[in-house]
Order: sequence, then C-alpha cells, then structure tokens
Amino acid sequence: MSQAMVIIALAIYIYYIPANKMNICLYINVYLPNNASSDALPVMFWIYGGGFEEGNAEKALYGPDYLIEHDVIVVTFNYRLGPFAFLSTGDEILPGNLGLKDQNLALNWTHKNIKYFGGDPEKITIFGESAGGASTGLHLISKRSAGLFRAAIAQSGSALTYWSVELNPRPTAFALADNIGGGNYGNDSAELKKFLKARTTKEIALARSKLSNTATLFPVLEIENENAFLTESPYSLLESGDFNQVPLIIGICAEESLWFLKNVTYAKYVAYLVDTLSDRLIPTDLRPNSSDINSVEKDIKNIYLEKDETFSTNILAFANYFSDVGFVNGVVKHAEMALKYVPVYFYQFAYFGRPIMQPYLEGAEKATHTAELPFLFKMFMYNETTIPEDVLTEHRITTLWTNFAKYLNPTPDPTDLLNNVTWPVFNLENRSYLNINNSLEIRNQLKTNLSIQWDDIYETYGQKPFITF
Repeated sequence: MSQAMVIIALAIYIYYIPANKMNICLYINVYLPNNASSDALPVMFWIYGGGFEEGNAEKALYGPDYLIEHDVIVVTFNYRLGPFAFLSTGDEILPGNLGLKDQNLALNWTHKNIKYFGGDPEKITIFGESAGGASTGLHLISKRSAGLFRAAIAQSGSALTYWSVELNPRPTAFALADNIGGGNYGNDSAELKKFLKARTTKEIALARSKLSNTATLFPVLEIENENAFLTESPYSLLESGDFNQVPLIIGICAEESLWFLKNVTYAKYVAYLVDTLSDRLIPTDLRPNSSDINSVEKDIKNIYLEKDETFSTNILAFANYFSDVGFVNGVVKHAEMALKYVPVYFYQFAYFGRPIMQPYLEGAEKATHTAELPFLFKMFMYNETTIPEDVLTEHRITTLWTNFAKYLNPTPDPTDLLNNVTWPVFNLENRSYLNINNSLEIRNQLKTNLSIQWDDIYETYGQKPFITF
C-alpha cells in the first residue's frame, strides 16, 4: 500500500512531548491518496489525544493508510502541550489555551490551502480522540473556529468532559514556577511570566514533572480578549445553541477506564483513594456546597454500590464509575444537548482486537480507551494482521468515518460490509446508537438510567451555571 505524502512546515513552536524532549517544529502533514479523482476531495483533519500533556502526529503512530484508501485527504499536525500550551494565570497576562490556538491555526491553514493539494475546503471534517475528542468539542463551541469545518467526530471526549476545562488554573502556574526555584514573583502574574520566559524548556518540563498528580494543565475559560479561544461555559453554549452547528458523530469505548486502571492491584489503590477522599470521588465541575458533601458522596456511591460495599471491594463497580465520570457522562450529555440543533450519530466501540494494551477485569467490557485507534490508523506497534475480524472491523469503521466526511451520513446506503444497518440519528426518546463489535448493531436506550441519576445529582447539588458535566 502506498500514498503520496506532503509535509509542510507551518511554523516553529515550542512543542512539549515528555520531559526529556526539547524544541520540535510544528508541522502539518497532508496525506493524499494515489490516483485520486480530479474532483476536490473531502478532508479529514485529525487531532491526537494524550491528556493535553503528550502525543504527536508522527506517521508511525497515526499512519493514514486505511483512511486514504477511501478517497479522502488526511491532515495531521503537532500542537503545543503541557505547560507550554495550557499554563494560565487566569488573567490577561497568561490567558492560556495556546495549544488550542495552535490547532485553530492549523485548521485555518488547512481551510485556506488544502485546495492546492486537491482538497475541498468546504468539506473539512475535524476528528479526534480523548483530548483530541475534547478539542474537537471545543472547536465546535469556539467562535474562532466558525466556518472552518462542516462536520465533526468526537471520540471518547467532548466539550463537556470535566477535564476539558480547568476551573482554577492559577495555583498550578505558580506551583510550577516554585518547583524551578529562585523566583521573586510573589503573587504577581506579570512577574511570574517574566520569570518563566527566562527559563529553559528543560527547566520548565522538569518543574512540570515535579507537580503533584492532582495538578492539571487543561484548557481554560479565558477572560475576554481579541485572541481568546474560549471565554464562555461549554455547557451554556451548547444549551443555548450558540455553537458551530454541524453534523456530529460522537461516542465512547465500552469500558474506557481499563486503560488507566491497568491491573487489579493498581485499581484497588485508586479505588481506596476514591473511597476515602471526597475530592477524588466528586467530579470537580460539580462544585457542591460544603454542607452537601456527605450527601453527594452517598448519592454517587448508591449508583454503583450495594449497601456496605466500597469501591475497593467491588473493583468492577469502580471501573464503571471511573468510565462514567471520566468519559461517558460528558460525552453523552454533549450528544443530548447538541441533538436539539444538529444531526448527532452516537456509537459505542466494543470490539476487542489489536489491543494497545490488554487490561482485564472479570465482568468488565474489554474494549478500553483508545481501542478504536488501530482500526482507523496504521500504528507502528502492530504488524499487518490477517485476522479476518480485525480486517473487517478496520474496513467498517473507516468506511463509516469516511462516509460521514463525504456525505454527512455514515450509512448513506445499506451495504453487506456494514451489515445493512442504517445508523439513525440520536434522539431523547429512543436513544439509539451503533454498537461496533464483531457485527454492527443498532441498540436503544443508551445509558438511560445512568443519565437520569447523574442529571439528578447535578441538579440537586451542582453549582450553576454548569461549565462541563
């Protein structure tokens, strides 16, 4: 299999991968199919995940081979990460969101220039997974990205996952500088910025590695300024319909949490922390009154646990809780709110094959976070496989995704490859979704009871206006 590949140097940025890497140029990679038709092709603009802290667009990791077989152009790119991208003092001095602004710059460039590579600038679909899925959701609500794409696919992330927006970024900015040492900035944002600009990238990366594991570097709500990417609550924007209204595919993997829990021993340790520390149990975006903490804890645990059980003694329940709070709730809520304004197609990826890792928990679903990626992209950690089910799943998901990029409908016509299913739009009555496993199946009532229970918790205890969910 071969394809034409063009790599364009767009700009030079400090780009953070892990602490032992230094400066890397920001590149845009434009992948063209061989023998493409003379017509302008649809474009798929990929935003990789990695918790806003790590990742890259290398071809070895996100090879476009499977997608460009379907006569689309694939665009990938690097964007700044970690403290070089999302450090914020919560004011005009260090407003934050540089990583999202990099993404927006790459998207602008693609919209302006893809015609020179045979692409149609009016047929750009943005898609991403995890932090890339959250980024996709944030482009959907950012006015800076308006008019730059006509469809979106958000995989295991959305504008409403709680980690899509950091509500209190300022302490982390000062804690990072404190880890470097030798500064005389007090609580002054301008002095802090001056101090950090005089440091090397290595010093800053090392200081990040010393922060506590509860310190996060995520997108933020900026104060109003001409360069702002996001200034308003994602929840409010979706609720009011004040967002970029384009068709959307959105979904989850069957058991998102297993990627992070890794094994039973580690899972029991994390479960113990959640059992004993309310700030680990209660989603940060809920922001309940201190007088309600005990009631919130009880109501959350009642969703998952029987009387006298703990998460430490019921690891399966903990895995379900972790998946829901970390991914499912925010993704499902985004779909519920967007469907009032745009066609929404919801999926659950449940097929277990080509696993990036093989976590196992008795009674849990096997398809964990990232499980769909080896079927969308040719990834260096896999040899070419001839396992029929794997090849079939690859052909199915790439067909669904590229159909959407071409026709704004993942199943425009029934086909044997897609089990002759017609993927219906998501609605609040049937809550229909596509379950992607050894076969494709339309199911109903997606997470219905779960949504009712968490809605009740947010309505009862949550601090309004909601930011995420």
